[in-house]
Amino acid sequence: PYAEALAAGEAASNRCPPGGQASANALAELLGQERRALDPAFGVEGPRLLAVIDEQACIGCARCMEACPVDAIVGAAGFMHTVLDAVCTGCDLCREPCPVDCIELAAHPAQPVAAAMPEAAGVCIDCGLCEPACPRGLAPQLLYRWREAPAMAAALRLDDCIECGQCDRACPSALPLTRSFQASKRLVRAGEAERREAEAAERRCAQREARLGAKERALATRPSADEVASLLAAARSSE
Repeated sequence: PYAEALAAGEAASNRCPPGGQASANALAELLGQERRALDPAFGVEGPRLLAVIDEQACIGCARCMEACPVDAIVGAAGFMHTVLDAVCTGCDLCREPCPVDCIELAAHPAQPVAAAMPEAAGVCIDCGLCEPACPRGLAPQLLYRWREAPAMAAALRLDDCIECGQCDRACPSALPLTRSFQASKRLVRAGEAERREAEAAERRCAQREARLGAKERALATRPSADEVASLLAAARSSE
């Protein structure tokens, strides 16, 4: 409902505490809204949390699965459920429907963070001495210039770098070229992982919408209580 309200321009972008201020700012830019501080009426920003199900107490009622907006809970009716750590946002919407109070929120496992770029005492003087030193025919000075721009670094064939260190030895400014390229590769991989996660989230959302739509259609075609009573009465009268 919140996502639909956002898309329709009916809700502000600062009402998602699990995403934090960074997500609120990103949503505001995406939707053309003014940046606002998180609305405390909807909760406060804190460390990322993870829903944890007590396996011994879970009765498999599946109510938490219906409440989860990102399909982070897997299982089947009558069986114990579990939570996908990488998908759970810690939104807390699954706890209230649970009839046996077997769900708790705990600190989410630490997420890997890409290493920071190494600091350099000197600056690149564009001398070009690193280019002939590269055995793969790359342009190390350009890769260094765009070391914090993953898309540009990838276009400059960053993956072809074998990290041999020849460019470091040729550089008169003693720049940490190889270590910078290693950090750039981590940035590229982190960006690719985020893109895959976003694509997976879109697929889960589409699957959830399809499932809920099918359930609504099934409920709409189900006979009403009056119709059931009439059918039973007709069946009894024909006996």
